[in-house]
Amino acid sequence: MLQRGRKTANNLTALPSNADRSRLVPPPHLTDSERRLFAEIVAACPVRQFVATDALLLASFVQATMLARDAARTAAGDPRALATWEKATRAQTMLARALRLTPQARVDPKVIGRNRSEPPLSAYDVMRMEREANDAAE
Repeated sequence: MLQRGRKTANNLTALPSNADRSRLVPPPHLTDSERRLFAEIVAACPVRQFVATDALLLASFVQATMLARDAARTAAGDPRALATWEKATRAQTMLARALRLTPQARVDPKVIGRNRSEPPLSAYDVMRMEREANDAAE
């Protein structure tokens, strides 16, 4: 039965806090570079994004990402590396969707066109960004 009028302090319920919730830690079987990438991904996502059971799935995503990076570097000299890259990126995409790491998972489809706070980049901005990326790569 609902209480009429103002609620007393005893009737108010406290919402659970996230203070006791910790972020995922990388599994011990990952290499140092894989652990760094794991930590980067976890830090970039909201605290509630992952639960403890996601750790191995996220570790597989990290390994697929690292494999794709390595294969992309060697693809010019080794044609088999291109097939490895393709398989790794397929696995990476599948795992990213399962972990809700894709842009589609972060945006509500009902408001995707409404909340454009920034104007689209001009062709000059794109060229400047490409030039900066090329300068940084050299």
